[in-house]
Amino acid sequence: MMKYLCIGFVFLGCLLTAGCPVPYTPPTPGKIWYGNDTVTGRGMYLYIPMKYRKDTPMPILISCHGTPPWDVAEHHSRTWEWYAERYGFILLCPKLDGTDGIFGSGASGAMKSSERYILSMISMLSYRYNVDRNNIWITGFSGGGFPAYWVGLRNPDVFSCIVAQNANFNERNTDGWYPLASNASGLKMMIYYGEGDPAPIVLQSENAIRYLRSMGFHPYAKTIPGGHERHPEVAMAWLLQNKRTPIGTLMTPGTTPAGAGRNGSTYTGGSGLNDPIHLQGPRPEAP
Repeated sequence: MMKYLCIGFVFLGCLLTAGCPVPYTPPTPGKIWYGNDTVTGRGMYLYIPMKYRKDTPMPILISCHGTPPWDVAEHHSRTWEWYAERYGFILLCPKLDGTDGIFGSGASGAMKSSERYILSMISMLSYRYNVDRNNIWITGFSGGGFPAYWVGLRNPDVFSCIVAQNANFNERNTDGWYPLASNASGLKMMIYYGEGDPAPIVLQSENAIRYLRSMGFHPYAKTIPGGHERHPEVAMAWLLQNKRTPIGTLMTPGTTPAGAGRNGSTYTGGSGLNDPIHLQGPRPEAP
């Protein structure tokens, strides 16, 4: 126990000294929207690129925050907003539990809650927008690695890519909670951390790489210059390299969109491009 307390205090000292600043990106024409999931009531930040068109499937990126108050959902919305507009993906940054990367361990109860929330939001977005179901990505920075690994590994039929950025990982709380690698052959993973990252992040990243490879997965591992810092450009470049052929939720007459009937909604059929209700939006207003 004393060993883990010491590691935690070392990590805390690094955060207090350096923090996790949001890198500068140019302003975007759109606005970040804050709202609540209608099923779970949990808060989230959402960015819909101005280039969104209902006849073109658009990927989703779910970005999981780490240890509050040093890393919160709002930081992730500002980190990724420019990339969402530039490269054309819907950005979802949920408020999550169990992301304490200093003294936390990614407890399974909190991970189950995060999974329910994230999947509920994907369902909602798939009903309102023409989501590219073949390119739904999940990433986590620092303590956000706990839900990124946990939710991504458990749902390989939903997520095409997992990116762990300078991320925490707990083998004991992950092992046995997800399908075998043979059932997730299409799931791509990237794990990267900084040369100067705190020792717990380096050790847990290396443990994640070792463990996942031993279980039949093939994570791409990379060490980058710097310390415990946000580098979304590294994740973005890899995601674009591993982007699949789009498969959208665009409707044809008499079909049912992904997520229809969930969240208390009812769908009675639509005419796709000519349907003004489904897939058009609405485009959220800024808070």
